[in-house]
Amino acid sequence: MVDNKKKFFLIIRPNHLVLQGIDKNYQTFFKEEFFNDKILDNNFNILKIFLDKNIFKLEKKYNLYVEEINLIIEHENFITIDLSLIKNFENLFIQKDILKNDLSNIKYSVLKSNSEYQLTHMVINRYIVDGHEFFILPKQSNQKNIFIEIKFICLEKNIINNFRTILSKYQISVQNISSYEYVKSFETDPDKKDCISVSADKLIQGYNSNEINFIKKNPRNSGLFEKFFKIFS
Repeated sequence: MVDNKKKFFLIIRPNHLVLQGIDKNYQTFFKEEFFNDKILDNNFNILKIFLDKNIFKLEKKYNLYVEEINLIIEHENFITIDLSLIKNFENLFIQKDILKNDLSNIKYSVLKSNSEYQLTHMVINRYIVDGHEFFILPKQSNQKNIFIEIKFICLEKNIINNFRTILSKYQISVQNISSYEYVKSFETDPDKKDCISVSADKLIQGYNSNEINFIKKNPRNSGLFEKFFKIFS
């Protein structure tokens, strides 16, 4: 049986593994963890042993199949790339498709120049509109000169592929990959041990309006482009 209301997270840190399941109310119904000195130091056997023990335990206990999982990874080989986009618009609402294409082209150029990396997060750090700085989407409707500062967070593909290969042996696909440090910065209750998976899920659903997702994930949550251009209509 597949339960689409339950979501699964695998948290992989240098000395800590966590397999966690949360329900639609963000309540944890399953959690197993393991501490060790070196997990990500090319010692994937530890991860395999951990999954061997706990995937089947989870599936048997709740009579379900884990088909998809979200990864939250802390790793020294994450990189951040900062770029900027400057536009002078007389009518931004008319030219919104041009800006969409510009952002898509920037993404393509970054990934092409860093082909060994996979993008995990694309975030707008700040806006400068007619000389004024904003860290959230500005609400004015008469902007012409816009400077957008963009941050890319990427992880080496070979690391991600190793995790995908291991999980594929359990017939589990990777649904989403998040940076642990990025997710951690959005925790609303750092003292709550289960908060990291909840924060990750909210971010996947569009909690950070400055994170760019080119595919709309939830009809109830407007994507960044919908939010960005709504003020010009």
